[in-house]
Amino acid sequence: MKRQRAVVFIASFLAFSLELWSAKLLLPRFGGSAYVWTTCVIFFQTVLLAATLAAQAAAGWLGERRWSRAFLALSLAPLAVFPAAVPAPTSTGPLLDLLRALLVMVGAPFFILSTTTIVVQGWRMAREPGGGRGAYDLFGASNVGALAALAGYPLLIEPGLTLNAQSRLWTALYASYAVLLWTCAPRGGGAAAAAPETGESVCARRRAAWLLLAAAPCAAMLATTNLLTFDFAAVPLLWTAPLAVYLATFILNFRRGAFDARRLNSALLPILGVWTLGCAAAAALAVLDAGQSTPVRTLRRLIDVGKFGYVTAALFVVGMIAHRSLAADRPATPRAMRGFYVAISAGGLLGSLVIGVLVPVLGRDVGVLGLDWLAAGALAAAALLLRDWDGLAGFARRRPRAVSASAAAAIVAAALLLAARRAAVAESGVVFSLRNFYGVYAVADRGGVREFFHGNTDHGSQSLDPARARTPLSYYNVHSPLAEAFAELGGGWRSIGVVGLGAGAIAAYGRPGQSFDYYELDPDVAMIARRWFTYLENSRARVRVIVGDARLRLADARGASYDVLILDAFNSGAVPVHLLTEEALRLYLRRITPDGVILLHVSNRYLDLRPMLAASAAELGLHGASKRLVQNGRMSEDRVPSCWIALSLDAAKTDALIRARGWRPLEESARGARPWTDQYASLLPVLAL
Repeated sequence: MKRQRAVVFIASFLAFSLELWSAKLLLPRFGGSAYVWTTCVIFFQTVLLAATLAAQAAAGWLGERRWSRAFLALSLAPLAVFPAAVPAPTSTGPLLDLLRALLVMVGAPFFILSTTTIVVQGWRMAREPGGGRGAYDLFGASNVGALAALAGYPLLIEPGLTLNAQSRLWTALYASYAVLLWTCAPRGGGAAAAAPETGESVCARRRAAWLLLAAAPCAAMLATTNLLTFDFAAVPLLWTAPLAVYLATFILNFRRGAFDARRLNSALLPILGVWTLGCAAAAALAVLDAGQSTPVRTLRRLIDVGKFGYVTAALFVVGMIAHRSLAADRPATPRAMRGFYVAISAGGLLGSLVIGVLVPVLGRDVGVLGLDWLAAGALAAAALLLRDWDGLAGFARRRPRAVSASAAAAIVAAALLLAARRAAVAESGVVFSLRNFYGVYAVADRGGVREFFHGNTDHGSQSLDPARARTPLSYYNVHSPLAEAFAELGGGWRSIGVVGLGAGAIAAYGRPGQSFDYYELDPDVAMIARRWFTYLENSRARVRVIVGDARLRLADARGASYDVLILDAFNSGAVPVHLLTEEALRLYLRRITPDGVILLHVSNRYLDLRPMLAASAAELGLHGASKRLVQNGRMSEDRVPSCWIALSLDAAKTDALIRARGWRPLEESARGARPWTDQYASLLPVLAL
């Protein structure tokens, strides 16, 4: 029995490690989008459901003994095909492209690993008359293995090993798994004939309740993940935290002597209430203040960090309630148990599809991440309604007036919330919003200024006064380090490349005879910049927008040679790590003139990229300078805090910024950081919370 638990633990550890490894490997292909992880979850939930159904169908078609032998043979196949090469991109769109890449690269090994728990449970049930609930401890071992992968990958494996080394380690561990699987199989290579099953009646409503009780926590997990990755970065460290909470609720409720949910109600809910009041009070103070004082900036940072903790706690509550309900209603007979697993797998896929597909499609014109949690809450409410249907129906028959009054109150509350939401949108001045595979966007008019937001990050603004419409604002204002670089070094610049479009404010620095090539990943951003802002059309330079991943487009631009390449893609939460690796910097050096300059905009609330870039500059023999304009009481739309870095092979360029403009040598920021490469990039050393 111990070997069976061990093989299930290892299978789950390998499956989740494979999930994280493949998502990290494919992230650069899709522009570092936060939705890469959501799409990966959809894929792996689909394969998990397919594996569950296939294992049951194969056992019925071949018989337990022959199916076990076939599975043992199939378990060796991934050793021959892993790792598969990343397939070439197609024109089918990022979502289908990503799903196809996952299928080719890791579909086979993940299918085998996902089937392991079901097969091993079949072996155990064949040896234990009636199957019994004891087989559920394998389900617990599987979840513990997943949790171990979620803790070990971002904290140990990712920081310590390159992607190639990770694949070699995974292959070695998979070989160990295969050996252990063969040793714990029943003698003769198959399961003994099981005793005739005694049926356990499972009605359609009970199955539907299982489905929704599994869907709601998965949807809440992805809603939490989206909030984290859109505001911070799309990296394994932030993918794993919500998933670990989700799995922890599984473990607490399906282990022997499950967690007593009453302690959750008595301990956690009051804490959530106090936390909510504290966040509301801090938000109110930040709104009342003009926004420039140090205490209010600290409060705003606490609000940012607090909301992540709050939604993670909410995820824990949803997971505990739903998984406790599933554990209390789990069947005991083998046949019903198989249906139970199918419902859990299908529910996980349903929750993933709701957040990953349904909400982005139906909510494309609503640039609000709160829609994710609204959908998760609706699934949770439907699940609890089905779970308590008998009691609610009986109460409705006994107290019809109370039910009618409650329904009327709910309708009134919904109407008030809708009105409040509309009032909030009107107050915020939002004139356009949108969400797609790459993010959540909004355009707002406030105080005579039009602002462009990606999530809650400012991506540029412009005065609505036609007389000031040509003046760059926000990070690009005339007092910014960017303006200093143009003033000090830009006299000879003729060809300028810009990675990241935003509102297009950098084009305001264009002069007759200059050309600006913008590289923008998202075609919707290009549409927003041209429809809602006039920087591009008003620029005195020739402006061209090239849609697609900047690194791929620059690699294809064989004849391009820029006097300066401005990288402006790192101030939002979802930092595209692949644009900051040594390999990317080498590409940029091939695309600039010998005395050209690379300017990087690295303003970020949560990450300090300067130490890592200082290490990269030292590795590549580049001279560097940086300037950080900090916030003070005189800040306004034309004086906004920002941080910029200049890199060049020509020391005279960075020396000029240091002598004449007060920039600092970049090596002063070096703190033993390690350069990022395509094989290695860890968020931990650059966190600046």
